[in-house]
Amino acid sequence: MILYLLRHATASREAATDAERKLTKEGRREAQAAGKALRRLGARPAWIWSSPLVRACQTAEIAAEALGDSAEVQIKEELENGKSTQEILALLKPLPADSEVVLVGHMPSLSEHLAALVGANQPGNLPLDKGGVACLRLDDLRPGKGELRFRLRNEQLERIA
Repeated sequence: MILYLLRHATASREAATDAERKLTKEGRREAQAAGKALRRLGARPAWIWSSPLVRACQTAEIAAEALGDSAEVQIKEELENGKSTQEILALLKPLPADSEVVLVGHMPSLSEHLAALVGANQPGNLPLDKGGVACLRLDDLRPGKGELRFRLRNEQLERIA
């Protein structure tokens, strides 16, 4: 399985609640660049799952459109901050072994999931920029068994796009 962890793009600080924060113009550009770069890197996800927070949903929708595939964005509460890596693995378990999945979420949880999946002790050493992406290969859906393929910052994704 190929797993792409995409951090939501830059969002406005102004909203009634944190969950309602929308992407800025810069954030929309970052999300589009992430989707285009993934497409150029050969990503063909059958699933794009997003946290229910507005900024993550917008990032997922824009990236999905830029990817150009027919994968529909689905909301998964397991992608909110504070959820365990075991909950993420439980979501992935029913999928075919050759699946490609994009998970759109938040820091610090995405770094925590990334660290747990590759067996790293310090999630803080594996940050994702807003609009940044990490790619893992998971032949075995257990913590510590993932292989980090790449981790790209948003400016790197923009150059690839």
